[in-house]
Amino acid sequence: MDIAQWPTNRLLNTAARLSANRENEQLRRLGTTHAGLLTLRVLGRTRSITQVELARELRVQAQTIGKLLERLENRGLILRTRSDDDRRVFYVNLTAEGEAILQRAEDMEEEQAQATGRSDSILREELIAHIRELGGFPHSSEERPNLRMISSDQS
Repeated sequence: MDIAQWPTNRLLNTAARLSANRENEQLRRLGTTHAGLLTLRVLGRTRSITQVELARELRVQAQTIGKLLERLENRGLILRTRSDDDRRVFYVNLTAEGEAILQRAEDMEEEQAQATGRSDSILREELIAHIRELGGFPHSSEERPNLRMISSDQS
């Protein structure tokens, strides 16, 4: 079947998979993946966040985030510390190495946008509207750029 005949949901799924695969190829050189970069971006916006809050922000299960954070911590990109008040609570912070990787990833994205001469802003707005129409995310007064769903097998 010709791609022009595909239903919209198949086009979206294929585009998402191909985009994530391309991004992961680029990020592998930095020692992380799509899911790892999303986590670093959230941590880059916050001073300190609990593991549970981070999972909620990334829209994943708490046990999923634990595996991801372990891999990021082993790479020296984040630091997890136990709360003095509640030993079950872990706070997650970006390390200097994590900040450097985040900056390098953002630089790569900017270079790619300049090289292709394309802006994804129109596509992004259409996708955000489509996701909201499907009930995936409520409208909010504060937009959170670059926040996407992650799967448990990525770090």
